[in-house]
Amino acid sequence: MDNSVNIVDVFQMFQVQYSQVDKLWNYFGIISLAVAGFTIGNEKATRTIREPIAIVIGYLTFCVGNYIALIDGHKFLVVLADKYNEMASSYALNYLEVSPALDITLFYIFVVITFTIAILVVSYSRLKLRHH
Repeated sequence: MDNSVNIVDVFQMFQVQYSQVDKLWNYFGIISLAVAGFTIGNEKATRTIREPIAIVIGYLTFCVGNYIALIDGHKFLVVLADKYNEMASSYALNYLEVSPALDITLFYIFVVITFTIAILVVSYSRLKLRHH
């Protein structure tokens, strides 16, 4: 039995994996915007410092799980792109370019820090205004 895959199979696997990674990015974006919007737009979410801290802890917990799934999926995407590119070179096909996992990690961390700081700054500012 032949265990080899052809270039079409590799490209189809890449497309499926890309779709899965894209879904994880979408979940991350939706949750990040929803958490920030809820916290910033709802004064009840910032009555005391406990609420925003609980929200940030929940958000960060989601981010850790999402990041693990995202980076694992992305690393597999890189492997598939490399395999496709290796096979495609002999057919003069277009090259698949995928960002390195380190770039994805740095961007993800930057976004998480930005959202977390925004949530905490708005919450702290509201609390400070209430006490004056």
